[in-house]
Amino acid sequence: MFRTGFLVLIFSALVFLKPASGLAMEGVFTLWPLVDYRASENEGYASLNILGPLLNVDRMGSERELALRPLYSRRWLDPGDYVASEFLYPVASKKKTSDQSLFQGLRLLNWDFPAHEEEEDEFQLFPFIFAGTDEEKGRYFAFFPFGGKIYNLFGRDEIRFTLFPLYSVTQKKDTTVTNVLWPFFASVRGENERGFKAWPLYGHSRKTGVYDKTMFLWPIFFRYDLGLDTANPLQRRTVFPFYLSDESPNYSSRIYLWPFFRHIEDRQKEYELWEFPWPIFRIARGSYREATTFLPFYANERLGKEKKRWYLWPLFKIEERQADGYERRRSRVLFFLYSNMEERLYIQGAEPKKRVALWPLFTYERIDGVSHFYTLSLLEPILPEQDGIRRNWAPLWWIYQKQWKGSDSAESFLWNLYWRQKRGDDLAWEFFPLFSYSRQESKGKDFSFIKGLLRYRSGPQGTTLNLFYLPWGIHWGGAEREIAEDDGQ
Repeated sequence: MFRTGFLVLIFSALVFLKPASGLAMEGVFTLWPLVDYRASENEGYASLNILGPLLNVDRMGSERELALRPLYSRRWLDPGDYVASEFLYPVASKKKTSDQSLFQGLRLLNWDFPAHEEEEDEFQLFPFIFAGTDEEKGRYFAFFPFGGKIYNLFGRDEIRFTLFPLYSVTQKKDTTVTNVLWPFFASVRGENERGFKAWPLYGHSRKTGVYDKTMFLWPIFFRYDLGLDTANPLQRRTVFPFYLSDESPNYSSRIYLWPFFRHIEDRQKEYELWEFPWPIFRIARGSYREATTFLPFYANERLGKEKKRWYLWPLFKIEERQADGYERRRSRVLFFLYSNMEERLYIQGAEPKKRVALWPLFTYERIDGVSHFYTLSLLEPILPEQDGIRRNWAPLWWIYQKQWKGSDSAESFLWNLYWRQKRGDDLAWEFFPLFSYSRQESKGKDFSFIKGLLRYRSGPQGTTLNLFYLPWGIHWGGAEREIAEDDGQ
């Protein structure tokens, strides 16, 4: 009850507080670190922060955001056609649209709530409980390892089991596999298909005109003939680790004394590759793939339109990717200690993208023409494109950040203990609680000491000096009557 009332109070303060007109710097109220409120009526923007970065409520047009960091965050549209919530990210999240509602916890608990009764639902508490409704087969339920049935999961059309691994049956298309004491004993049945396995001693299965597989003393002996109903049938022969081969009209692979020597000839992609041993020495030549690798000293590889180079692995790595109208280059030192990424999309109006990060000190980004610098940067260099980190965690350690585009900029130190905003020729800054200053073309200059203990204003209407927080002051120049009217508003 207290939690609900508290959130309603905060949201009401944001929605119903009337922002000041004009620039965002005009609609500013600060009482650091308790309250920081700023708004722009022209842009439909308002932001309220309480206790620094701990509690934040933002409004931008029809979009709303609320964050109680790092415990909870919520994003939604007004009206609520879309709602996304995160709980101690990445522990749990919930997403709600007009069609469905999804909940997940640690990627183990998944619950799909349908918007309408006739639609399919799904519940998972991995690996124990699986429940849901299939459009064709109806409802299913399984409680692992005791028993049940599951539809369309783990790459199978149907799974049934009792006291797993004692007994289980899986079905995919017209193939049924029955397991007893999995993975030791299994039988395969299907149209023109038969098979039996007594792992690890022996196994054989065959589907006429499709495949023929034999295993003996796993993982030593394999004899597989696959894709017999295609134009590129594959023969796989293995006496591990002495000899492994794949042979088809388009592709050949030979491995001797794995991992000491390997040779690949891909006739479809037109390249050859030699490894001796993997992954230390690698040479590839061809139109699709080129490689010269001598790890850990040097590696230079191209696969299709992707390139990567290592120098003194894992010290320095360069990755490049080119496609039609797209180019990306990223260089890294010690994986994520230092990273420099540049990305270009060659279409009209697209701005280049750049990211430079030095863990744990700073990250710099330029996206859609807007530059952003912040420090500290504890997780962003490791997980560079995780919006959940930025919403729920990063503001807690961003002791300094700056954002700018052209001549416009905004910066903050210690969660607005000091802040500065500049838009065109207009400027505002504050060092709480000592000094604040603003300069706007339409209103002139405004300087304050200790939040108004001494306040000096000058502009088209003249000059005013206020002392000791008194509403009246000393006026000279301009029209004093207009100044007095302004003071009374």
